[in-house]
Amino acid sequence: MKTFLLVFVALMIPACRSQTKEDVEFMEGQPVGCFQQGYIYSHYIENTNINTTSVRLCQEQCQKVSGCVKFAYFAWRGECWFADSSAVMTPTTSSFVFTAFRTCTPDDLIIPARCRTETPSADFPNASAAGSNSAWPGGQQPVPGECWPKLWDGQLLACNRIEVLDDTRDGWPGKCRGLVELKSVKGTDCEENCRSNPFCQSYQNTVYNSCWQGMGYDCFARNNFVPTEAKRFQRGQVRVLMDIKGWHIVGLYKVFDNSEGMFTKLEDAVTFCRHICYSDVRCEYWSYAPAFGCWVEDASQEYRPAYPLTLTSALRDTDFARNSVAGEYIQHFCDPQMVSADIPQTSINLTHCAERAYRYDPPDMALQGRTIVSDYEACRERCKRTLYCAFFAFWPDGGCHITDPFAKKVLAENWYVISGPADCSKAYGTASAHPEDWLNNPKVVPSKLSEKGEVLTAEIAFTVHNLDLSQLWAEQKLNLRSKYAKVIATTLGCASDMVRDTNGTDARKGLVKLTSGATTGRRLFSSVSETLVTAYTPNQPPNSDDNAALLAKLKTKEFVESVKAATATVVHSTSPAITGDGLAISEPEVGTSKYPLPAFNKESSGDGLWWPLIAVAAVFCCCCTACCIQYTSELCWHRPRRMYKYSDRDSSDDELMSRSKKHWTQTTPGPQQSYQGYKPQPGTFAA
Repeated sequence: MKTFLLVFVALMIPACRSQTKEDVEFMEGQPVGCFQQGYIYSHYIENTNINTTSVRLCQEQCQKVSGCVKFAYFAWRGECWFADSSAVMTPTTSSFVFTAFRTCTPDDLIIPARCRTETPSADFPNASAAGSNSAWPGGQQPVPGECWPKLWDGQLLACNRIEVLDDTRDGWPGKCRGLVELKSVKGTDCEENCRSNPFCQSYQNTVYNSCWQGMGYDCFARNNFVPTEAKRFQRGQVRVLMDIKGWHIVGLYKVFDNSEGMFTKLEDAVTFCRHICYSDVRCEYWSYAPAFGCWVEDASQEYRPAYPLTLTSALRDTDFARNSVAGEYIQHFCDPQMVSADIPQTSINLTHCAERAYRYDPPDMALQGRTIVSDYEACRERCKRTLYCAFFAFWPDGGCHITDPFAKKVLAENWYVISGPADCSKAYGTASAHPEDWLNNPKVVPSKLSEKGEVLTAEIAFTVHNLDLSQLWAEQKLNLRSKYAKVIATTLGCASDMVRDTNGTDARKGLVKLTSGATTGRRLFSSVSETLVTAYTPNQPPNSDDNAALLAKLKTKEFVESVKAATATVVHSTSPAITGDGLAISEPEVGTSKYPLPAFNKESSGDGLWWPLIAVAAVFCCCCTACCIQYTSELCWHRPRRMYKYSDRDSSDDELMSRSKKHWTQTTPGPQQSYQGYKPQPGTFAA
């Protein structure tokens, strides 16, 4: 039976693949917008579904069914379902489902009203998904990206209507960070390449004639950098669905703030915030709050606003919502006559938590090896599904390697290798998750002196995010320890030798202690790309066990900038030790006898990660041992009868028992006698 099933499956898989190939060739020959992959309909016409062998036959059958306006074809099962004009298209995770119209003529390719005129009622967003959908006239919130023209497989098409939103020629600084360099494109060709790529929001040409593209962030202040040319584009048109002023939409990303004082007028900051979202055809939400900055939807990230939008992810009672002065929920579209007929040949624009030219050593974690995947995001997904996986590396030949948090980041042998963390949460995806958001509202409790006779020591701790300590030489680490000690001493107004790396008799003056984040257990993040800095110094006042005085001096922007500047003097910005989006400093902590810092295991290792495997192995060994003991016991107990059965296969049990008695001594061994066991006689059993 098993053999039959295996043969059946082996024969069916090629058949399904050839069938899908025929479907693809048919859909590629139809007008743009007729077919969509990965969607289903909210309901279907009852008792009309059929089984068929191709998407072409499914469309032909739809033309014969009364009331059929569109259909869904489930290629793997060969099922065809028909829907009327009221059915709403919704996304699904299956790539073997295709939806299409009754015919692919212009008369049947109807753009739904939610892509043309519909806006929600005051009940949107609602407490439930059903309530949010019912707030729309058509009964469904528009699916993200639904109204932008695309091929049958979901690839976005270019729009010939392009507007320049920001230009360095008009005074825009264009100093964006977080862009991706396209090695194959010269700086002089960067604008043309960006215009042809519907995913390109902006470009940047540098003095080195290099081309950088992407959404970018912090485009207004960047020391020692001026681009040769930079522009930001809007493709197609934008329709505002809802004003979200006074709302806090969960799932947005911070792209800039006014900490550098670049904006003297609030409306200028709002305009540039709007432009960032308008430049990305996949961005549907943007919001600006003076105290928090500009936050937009970044479709390249995993963390995005919920769909349908409900009151769970749209809040009105947070500090961000109360401070929000502008924001929109928008929809991008392109008039059919403006859709480009050219299929874009786009370069890969990486998310800012992935990068080229690096890999990890060792390349594979325990019990894992190289696999073949379609792209780097599929490699990242594999890492997410694997227990204890922290990093991935995708090679140009499709090879995917995943490894654990203790792997070191090294230069790859091929520039086209794409690597990064499994979790992009280091992009800091909420209005309060970035390590430096504490600078917006540093709170320090006034000091309450508790006079004591001796000088009390305070422990200072903070985390330098995106600094991989394992990539530094010993000399660099020592230099960095000294630099950080000087920064702390200058900030506190004391001598450098008053700062020590430990609180014991072996303490070294003028140095701090650096610990890789992967070995710390008390911090929010724990990866090799984070470094914990700890130092000990006399408290202020020296006879107080309160931490407020030191916190007031450390919780400042000047301290954060001093730490970054000290790091830059030792570690170059292009060093593999600098990861992610650049350095970020967590909120400093100060521990005293009254306010001690939580303890952590300073000698921790990676053994803790493997305790489930060790436990399983131990249980397996115990079970094997128990089985062996049980089997041995049964063998010894039944050994005489079993061996007699080999030579007397036709004898009855009674005969065997009578024969066996002849081989025992006349006197049965008693409890006190020495019993040597059964001794078989020659010729009575098989060897």
